[in-house]
Amino acid sequence: MISISLDRASYAAGDTISATISVSQAKPLPARSLAATLTCSERKQVKTTVVLDKYDFERDREMGQPYSSNMETKTEERSRTAYEEEKQVCGKRTFSGEEAFSVQFALPQSAQPTSYEFGHDNLIHVWKLRVKLDIPMAMDEHAEAEVFVEGL
Repeated sequence: MISISLDRASYAAGDTISATISVSQAKPLPARSLAATLTCSERKQVKTTVVLDKYDFERDREMGQPYSSNMETKTEERSRTAYEEEKQVCGKRTFSGEEAFSVQFALPQSAQPTSYEFGHDNLIHVWKLRVKLDIPMAMDEHAEAEVFVEGL
């Protein structure tokens, strides 16, 4: 089992994130590596306006979709990884009992603040610290913790 604890509840752009990764195993478990990744995923809301041709406009009207004009606006969400940094915490070894490892990441000076709702820029940014224990010939173990980046 893997758990992550952060040194603070929130960070500002340019701060250093210090995390403690605890790995506890009841019996010895050989692993290839323990890696930590800091990511910022960005979701964007995009609106597009489509002009319906006469055939589509009439067909939609016959199906009971009343339009006041032949223009239709569609909203979709697009997502991308805005930032990603991976660090190898430890290499090949056998984990047994409880062990703790520390890792540090420096947030970039241009780090976008964490947001959960679409604002004036139609963007949402979520920062996460993900940890992966790579186990050969078995399911890998994962853990993640959200990193709150302060801002406007």
